[in-house]
Amino acid sequence: MDLYQIRYFLAIVETGNFSRASERLFVSQPSLSTGIKKLEKELGVSLFERGGRRTVPTAAGRAFLAKATVIMEQYESALHELKGFDEQPTLRLGVLSTMRVAALATLVSTFQQHHPHVTVELHDGSLESLRTGLEQGDIDVALTVLSMRTGCKTLVQDDSQVSTVLFQQPLLLAVPQSHPFAQRGSIRLADLEGQPVIDRINCEFFEAECRVLEDAKVRPKVVYRASHEEWVISLLRAGLGISIMPRWQGLAGIVYLPVMDLELQRTIGVKWRQHQTSEIVEQFCHFAASHDWNAAES
Repeated sequence: MDLYQIRYFLAIVETGNFSRASERLFVSQPSLSTGIKKLEKELGVSLFERGGRRTVPTAAGRAFLAKATVIMEQYESALHELKGFDEQPTLRLGVLSTMRVAALATLVSTFQQHHPHVTVELHDGSLESLRTGLEQGDIDVALTVLSMRTGCKTLVQDDSQVSTVLFQQPLLLAVPQSHPFAQRGSIRLADLEGQPVIDRINCEFFEAECRVLEDAKVRPKVVYRASHEEWVISLLRAGLGISIMPRWQGLAGIVYLPVMDLELQRTIGVKWRQHQTSEIVEQFCHFAASHDWNAAES
């Protein structure tokens, strides 16, 4: 059963005549008749009583009329919804929970100034959850870690999708301005012994950091565990602990110190699926690559 056959059937019912129906639909009468015969053959019933001055539906035709009307209504509704979708496309953006909200807000706000018709749907998560979401099509693009290094050793290098590097960040010790460490130029791992530490449990380096501390036999005192960067920053500013975290520009009340025997760095980039055909995804990735990330952090 084809949609054009449904349209033919409804036009004949409405006009009561094959000839007038063909005129309304701008098709020849033989084409109209052929379409109806194919429909009747498929359904196994006669839909119209033929031979009179007015073409009227049979009992089977009247029963089919209700179904045909619903089919056309649903088709028109689907057309309307899809047209609206094209007019208001949605970009499903996955973002690391270890990214700052301020940096993300600046990016999204500036992007929507250039593309006001686009709805941006945000999904935050860990490195692994973003990778899975991208592979399974739950998100369109991910703002995520492309690689992680400790010294000369690469811990993560994900080439499973297409990506563009945005910026790099060293991981340093962040302390409140009131902390005694704030007066130093650097520290060593041993200095963390017994110190109140805020764990970043979604951090890509979390397991590696724990192993390094364990190998060095350093036991800081974990006082808080937080899954989002803004929570860690707020706890730091309140003087409730210290944390090894990426260096963010322009954070008032926080001092960053290099850890001499702990060299960590991550590369942040934008990643999308191979063979991506969405124009809005392409536009966003180009926009993110040209974005001023240093200004976004301030």
